[in-house]
Amino acid sequence: MVKFGRHLQFYLECDELKTSGTSKPYIVPYTDIRGAIGESQESFQQLWLESLKAVSDDYTQRLRLLWQQIFSDLFRFSGQDQNLLRGLPHEDAVQLYLSTMSEKRSRDLLANLKRLHSNASMNGEALRKLVKKYDKQATARGDDILTTSLLPELYSAPVMNAPAIERYIEILRDKLVVSDEEEEESLDEYMTSIKEKTQLTSSSKDALDVQRRASEMFWLHDLIENKIPQADIPMLVAHRGFHCVMDHSGRRPLENSLSSYESAWSAGVHLCECDVALTKDEKLVLAHDSDFTRLALDPSKNKKVSDLTIKEIIGLTFKSGTRPPLLLDVLRSAQTIGGSARLVVEIKAGNDEAGAALVRLFRRHPKLIERCAVVMSFDAYLMHRLRTELNELVDQGLALAQVKLPELLLLTVAETPTTTYNLFASVTDFNQVDSWLQHEGKPSLDGVYLQFQHQMLQPNGLA
Repeated sequence: MVKFGRHLQFYLECDELKTSGTSKPYIVPYTDIRGAIGESQESFQQLWLESLKAVSDDYTQRLRLLWQQIFSDLFRFSGQDQNLLRGLPHEDAVQLYLSTMSEKRSRDLLANLKRLHSNASMNGEALRKLVKKYDKQATARGDDILTTSLLPELYSAPVMNAPAIERYIEILRDKLVVSDEEEEESLDEYMTSIKEKTQLTSSSKDALDVQRRASEMFWLHDLIENKIPQADIPMLVAHRGFHCVMDHSGRRPLENSLSSYESAWSAGVHLCECDVALTKDEKLVLAHDSDFTRLALDPSKNKKVSDLTIKEIIGLTFKSGTRPPLLLDVLRSAQTIGGSARLVVEIKAGNDEAGAALVRLFRRHPKLIERCAVVMSFDAYLMHRLRTELNELVDQGLALAQVKLPELLLLTVAETPTTTYNLFASVTDFNQVDSWLQHEGKPSLDGVYLQFQHQMLQPNGLA
């Protein structure tokens, strides 16, 4: 069974990062209402309806504020004749906003619409699932079900008016999210200008740095070619690539940098792991933390990845002088290197938008899918949703007949969790795992990824 409550908690934690300093949206108190399922029908129904009203009021107010902002900006800054603006249809208003406002204002509008849509979808799904759970227990008790009375209330509520918001998002996305080819040309020009400004003037220092890096690469090649049994190489995963765990850039590449992956693959490592985050302009970029403070040349520039465009991220520049790569960059490097070079991609729990962006990337670049060996997350609901979206790619006729889709794995924590939304499986007891991997009674995920447990070193913990 998909643990929606866990996903909602992950979503709330992810949302907390995104909304720091802003008013918090209303999110259905899923656990509290679920706890009332065993009580009277009247008690559950009252809590559910109160929550639906709070969801609808919050959604309507936030949407109203967005429209007020749109029309206020159009009348103040668009330079258009007011006669043209009066009575403007809603889609025309979005189109005009996009064509007359600054790129920053348009991107802010896109980000706000996406947040509104994401919160509305999460709340709608929470309320639907609560009815489903209640009816399941009601049927077992022989009581009346609530689907016939509550779901019409939900589906006619303003919060379920997702298609209109989705249309506004698509209008903005089509114009604001540049093509991968245009982005590459822009990034190449930008990085060339940076390199020209930061050339080292000390030949002796340069020679020493080269010698240090050469010794590290020699060590890596020797490790792969002579020290590790060749039968074990396919199971070896370079975590965030071949990098310095102390975040130093003098000897090895920095984590999650393009050179950290190319170094590992070129040395004979088959699999490299990475973490992805979604930029403000919907680019999947490699990033483990919520910001680049730890790796940036200037740590004072500590805005969150989700608040930055890819060009702004490049402006932060790593300590090594390189930039955070796009996931597309790394997959293309794996394709160029060829052989067994593949990625293991982790999506942070609660980050639904990153999962959807990954599917869009695969849709645009189906030949790169085979360079993604595994996609994984601690979030079971997110992973089941990703499985559904990947299956839809195949159903839509995408040329995947000869392409192997990535394995989808559920991550578990290494010790008994202190929070209710993390999953833990002991190496001596896998009884719960099958239910985690199924969706609506059918196989969905390919397996679980177990973090190291000391029991693995004991006879009863050996796989």
